[in-house]
Amino acid sequence: MAGWSLRRRVLAAAGGALVVVFVVGIGAFAILLRTVVTNDVENNARAQAAQVAAVIATDEASATEALQGIPAQGARLQVVAADGTVVARSGGAEATPLTTLRAGEGVETVQRVDGVAGEADPHVLVVRGIRSPEDATYVVVVASPLDVALGTVATSTALLAAGAVVLTALVLLIMARVLASALRPVERITAEVAAISEARSPERVTVPPSRDEIARLADTMNGMLDRLARSDSAMRQFVSDASHELRSPLATLQAMIETSHAGRGGEAVLDRVVALGEVERLGGLVADLLVLTKADDRGLVIRRQEVDLDDVVDAEVRRLRSIARVPVHADIIPVQVDGDPDRLAQILRNLTDNALRHSTGWVAVTMVQRLPGWVEVRVDNAGEPVPAGQREAVFGRFTRLDEARARDHGGSGLGLPIAATLAKAHGGGVAAGETEDGDCRFTLTLPIRPER
Repeated sequence: MAGWSLRRRVLAAAGGALVVVFVVGIGAFAILLRTVVTNDVENNARAQAAQVAAVIATDEASATEALQGIPAQGARLQVVAADGTVVARSGGAEATPLTTLRAGEGVETVQRVDGVAGEADPHVLVVRGIRSPEDATYVVVVASPLDVALGTVATSTALLAAGAVVLTALVLLIMARVLASALRPVERITAEVAAISEARSPERVTVPPSRDEIARLADTMNGMLDRLARSDSAMRQFVSDASHELRSPLATLQAMIETSHAGRGGEAVLDRVVALGEVERLGGLVADLLVLTKADDRGLVIRRQEVDLDDVVDAEVRRLRSIARVPVHADIIPVQVDGDPDRLAQILRNLTDNALRHSTGWVAVTMVQRLPGWVEVRVDNAGEPVPAGQREAVFGRFTRLDEARARDHGGSGLGLPIAATLAKAHGGGVAAGETEDGDCRFTLTLPIRPER
């Protein structure tokens, strides 16, 4: 059944279940009906034997008259003397005893036999012992055939089995039609999904109006196609932006090589400072791309240890003051966190470089323990804050809210995404906002190392 369709599996399971139910039900019915009809034949035979015995025992009539006065109802009756002589018999009964069974006075014996004298069909035998007023002993024998009753059972069972077969076929036919109707939207969804060969395709699966599981499946498929389309678009944009970023330093290096002048001995002379700057820019961009690729593939592995975050912040402030042409303010408090000191320094460097690149007057780094168990490192700069509607998008890769300014200052659009990725790997996060005075602010939030 592994290669069967869902429809065939359902119909096979339903058919098997119906067969089991009907076989068990018809079998139980046949057994019950057989028991009822055979008990009825037995009770009638016992009643006949009791009537004959009562007439003979009270001397109301002779044995022959007693048998003639009681309806045989298809049974054969005999009165047999103690010596085995048949004293009286009903019409159709043989002159020889129907059975060798005997019973004492007032004793009744009942047996079901496969045949009696002259008959090979199953019978119910009732043998009852009596004593006449003349002190003679007799047995009354009643042999009631079971063939009619058993034939009724067989006929009823056969008719019921035939009805069960017809009912099973009818149920399976109805189920097949219902399944075909229920699975038709699934087949349509399968065909539509198969027809959508590209993630960029605007086509979507038709959602049936039934509002059932099939409709939810169609909605899920459409949601998946939308996510695939967004992922494909983001990937293409990422590749396009990365290619553009790599092209710029490569073009600079190519132009320098092409325009390099010959020095002593005819060797080409390049501007080493510019060339090294472009090579460093390429190396930094490739390193950033590798960080993000690792985060996408299997997540970043953070080397965790006890870190004095205030030392990391202080080192970054010192570095920033050494390269900045604007005032750099700092307010540092002692805080310990668990994490990778190099990665934490990378987060702060990306945030402070971004602040320095966009500042119009100053940069400030402030540490605040605002919530229990958490520390905030606020990196502010004198500049316009990120617009409220773009504070999530600013952490997208290669995102620039000011394209010209980012390019002029060497920004690749990867610093903030990397900072957010590394902060998340440390159990924290980075958010864009603004200061109380309306200046630009980026906040790094990290969990404080619990005291041991």
